[in-house]
Amino acid sequence: MSDRGQVMKALIVGADHVEPIRQELLQPGDITDTEHWSGRRVGDERRKIPGGTGLIVVICDRINHKLLRNVREQARRRDLPLLYARHSVTEVREKLAGMHLKTA
Repeated sequence: MSDRGQVMKALIVGADHVEPIRQELLQPGDITDTEHWSGRRVGDERRKIPGGTGLIVVICDRINHKLLRNVREQARRRDLPLLYARHSVTEVREKLAGMHLKTA
């Protein structure tokens, strides 16, 4: 949890089975909650990024283009960091180590 005791969510977009990535994000640090959009549900391409989201993890090899465009545009408008990775916990861990996340 951050110094101010605030909750920061991470949104995982793409893939079906993300539990190992979710657990990596929830390691002690700024991220205290996660949400996952597989992109397979009707309407996923039009969903709004939830409030309190401080990081978006895009699983590149498991996402459709329309969903990616929507998420990328919303993240740009809200100045949210995007972490692009293949379906690999190791890659997510390495990229997280190089990021400084702002708390909500």
